[in-house]
Amino acid sequence: MNLKFQNLFLSKKLLLLVSLLLTSRGISSSIDDYLPLDTGYSSSYFGDTGLAILPTARFQDEGTLKFGLSSFYPYEVTSIAASPFPWMEAVFRYTEIKNEKYGPASYSGNQTNKDKGFDFKFRLKKETRYLPNVALGLRDLAGEARFSSEYFAFTKSFYDLDLTMGIAWGFLGRDENISNPFKSRAGEFANTRARGESKGGFNYSQWFSGPASIFGGLEYRFSRYGVRFKLEYDTSRPDYNVVIVPTSSRLNYSFTYPFSEFLDLSIGNTKGDTFSFSFTFKGNYSKQVVPKLDRAKPVARLSKDQKAEISQDKRKFYSSLIYNLKEENIYLQGATLKDDVLDLTINQSRFRQQTLASGRAARIASALSPETIETIIVRNMNADMELNAIAFEAKELDKAFQGTIDKEDLLNSTKIYSDEQKFNKADFRPLVDFPEFRWQASPALRNHIGGPEAFYLGQLIIRADTATKLRRGLVLNASFGANIYNNFDQMDNPSYSSLPHVRSDIQEYLKEGKNNIIRMNLNYFNTPSKDIFTRLDFGILEEMYGGFGGEILYRPFDKNFGLGFTAHKVFQRDYNQRFTFRDYKIETGHLQFFYDMPKITLQVLAGKYLAGDIGATVDISRRFKNGYTLGVFATKTNVSAEEFGEGGFDKGFYFSIPLDVFFTNYQTGQITFGMHPLTRDGGALLSQFHALWGITGNSEKRALLNDWDYVLN
Repeated sequence: MNLKFQNLFLSKKLLLLVSLLLTSRGISSSIDDYLPLDTGYSSSYFGDTGLAILPTARFQDEGTLKFGLSSFYPYEVTSIAASPFPWMEAVFRYTEIKNEKYGPASYSGNQTNKDKGFDFKFRLKKETRYLPNVALGLRDLAGEARFSSEYFAFTKSFYDLDLTMGIAWGFLGRDENISNPFKSRAGEFANTRARGESKGGFNYSQWFSGPASIFGGLEYRFSRYGVRFKLEYDTSRPDYNVVIVPTSSRLNYSFTYPFSEFLDLSIGNTKGDTFSFSFTFKGNYSKQVVPKLDRAKPVARLSKDQKAEISQDKRKFYSSLIYNLKEENIYLQGATLKDDVLDLTINQSRFRQQTLASGRAARIASALSPETIETIIVRNMNADMELNAIAFEAKELDKAFQGTIDKEDLLNSTKIYSDEQKFNKADFRPLVDFPEFRWQASPALRNHIGGPEAFYLGQLIIRADTATKLRRGLVLNASFGANIYNNFDQMDNPSYSSLPHVRSDIQEYLKEGKNNIIRMNLNYFNTPSKDIFTRLDFGILEEMYGGFGGEILYRPFDKNFGLGFTAHKVFQRDYNQRFTFRDYKIETGHLQFFYDMPKITLQVLAGKYLAGDIGATVDISRRFKNGYTLGVFATKTNVSAEEFGEGGFDKGFYFSIPLDVFFTNYQTGQITFGMHPLTRDGGALLSQFHALWGITGNSEKRALLNDWDYVLN
């Protein structure tokens, strides 16, 4: 592979991706192009949908992802907000506090103070003709509680005018313009919450306690110009803080203008004399950003005489099948042509939806098959494990491709099931010359986000990934990183954890491992029985650990749950991430439970973590039809909040955007981002490369039925 050519190719892709993010979808002219752009309700300076400081009861469309940067002295806020449902909004916030130091001068020098927190907002009631939207919000949930607040917000629209009122406790209730309606909690934590000094962690005992206030504001859209004007009465009392900020007015205002479908700019005034501004990048990646132009390649149907000839010479048929499937980047692993049934096993990495790959494979097979074939079975394989089988009735399949019946009619005549492994018993199996070697290299980023030195520290590397298949199911995977540029020399915050430093020495790994072996491990995949999958691995498993272990997963094909178990013995790697190890070693393992609901996937892990602590992790994610995923997780173990440190327990969020939403062709790559507010040693999991739940994903009956719309694409 020519690296220079590939980098040029990737650069063009990146340029196209940036252009798509910052411009509108359409390229044709319409009346809408001459009207002001309306991108919907905009964000507050804290990242949630709201006014300036205050929230509203409004929400973004489900699937929306926002990146915000705002400045309103003494705060600079970087935020990521997601809307997994139309009734829920989640925000991660990183706040730099300009007028405070991170700690004593001997420790922090001139480093300003930082705060990290999670916010959640839930819609309790949808707006009607006479009643407002009602929302419950929790700010700075399970953080340091600097900005912790609970509130009920009520928002009602009157044409282009939105009016909001609400009641808040904590940070947003500092004005104390009413008595706490929960009398029994009025005095609890009142002073500490009022000054933002309450203890961090998941302190639900403090919710709705301390000071309370009625808040309100308005948002008016000038429809002729597309500008939104916001006005609010600030009840957060910035002049009553740990460090007092002079305030000449409690009225804040701002103007928000949508530069494009993906970019909002806000400018305004807070505290009467402070200029404020914010940028918000947003997109809804649950929808296709550009139309798909990747149509099935034409396949000439054989005449009756040609089909009769092929039925007498199966090798010629199999060769033709291999060639035509390869044109669609689908690879035949095994085939049996017998009596009135054609049975195929395929492997591919082009299509995210297995129904799409199966439909294209069946279409090619139908065009080439003898007239006697009545059933075409397509078996999907990943990691050399057969995952499912889709049995099409040949005549009904032809009718569907001709347009005389629809997808639902085709589904009614199709059987979807799981089976024992069949490809190794097939009449024809293409000869594979092992070892089979694949590699790719491209620019990549290593990130350290939310540290006390800066919100973002990072490294640009050239990353090379290789895969050497030694035999069926046995693969040697390796990844290497070569430094181009980094600013990790700014890191100066060593770990003082009382627990074994299983993760908290991250800064040492980043600084000393600028050119590193990311991974070099041997994986063996197998399916010993129907619906049971296994994986064994050995070697350098991730950037901090090497060792050996394995995983077993029971995933019933026609059920929506899975049960698994992982176990590893691992050794901590040296900071330079080569072939040497430190003294620390540990056995770690977890029982796993997975449950797929119509729109939500629940994962629960229970067991022993890298620091030897015992506990459980809960992961909840929303997966959209195109593969776009938003998720949050939390871990609680027998490590005390004091031992764990700031935050009290491990938690975070992640998202994954499929690359093919930005391109006209199908592909399976994705942009993945995960975030821990803090890197701590409690509740630390071993990174699992090629975990079985992911390897077998999108292959169970529920997923195939959900993706059936793609079968004729």
